Amino acid sequence: MAKATHGQQDIPDPITQGDVDGWLARLRNFLVCERKKIRPQGKKSPPRNTPSSYSQAAEEELLEAKIRCWLAGLEQRLVNVSRWNALRPAVVITTTPVGIRACEKLAGESELGAVFDYCCHLTEYEYRYWCKEEADINFQFHINFWAWIKTSVPSTRMHEFRDYPIPEENQYWLLRHGLNGLGDHDYADCQVFGWDGTSTSLLADHFHEGVPSV
Repeated sequence: MAKATHGQQDIPDPITQGDVDGWLARLRNFLVCERKKIRPQGKKSPPRNTPSSYSQAAEEELLEAKIRCWLAGLEQRLVNVSRWNALRPAVVITTTPVGIRACEKLAGESELGAVFDYCCHLTEYEYRYWCKEEADINFQFHINFWAWIKTSVPSTRMHEFRDYPIPEENQYWLLRHGLNGLGDHDYADCQVFGWDGTSTSLLADHFHEGVPSV
């Protein structure tokens, strides 16, 4: 509850660890309920080829590596942000269903298990629905790291990758990742990979996409 003194504006109470933990608990409860629902899917997209098991495994491997790398540097990032010196934020990782599987695997690793005590991994759609329920637009309670791969790049965008030629039968994959909620540490980035049907190869580490936003 806000505190007020005569002649002064209300001063909100400082955020406590209990407030943060409560927000995370409500998000987790929301996900339990949300995943039992059948949400409207909107307009049907054109049918796409079902990804092969090789493709899904490669996608999961890339996301697992990216998320692991980011989590490994999380503690140092938090130390450098004064408002989180005395608190630990909820860490919300938004990704694809393939990325969810990668997170579940990481959560089972002994060196990362404790980190996932204050992490929650969900899809972008689930995160959007949650934000409608209990928005935290000023990131008072959480930070949001996202990582997902666009495995189907429209042919109209091929000119963007002219510096990274690949065989005609191969595909470009775009691993988009970024962070919101840590001030100067916030970013948005993209890696370009080539996919030949059996393996991936990194073509560009920091790629500026020719689209307004990602």
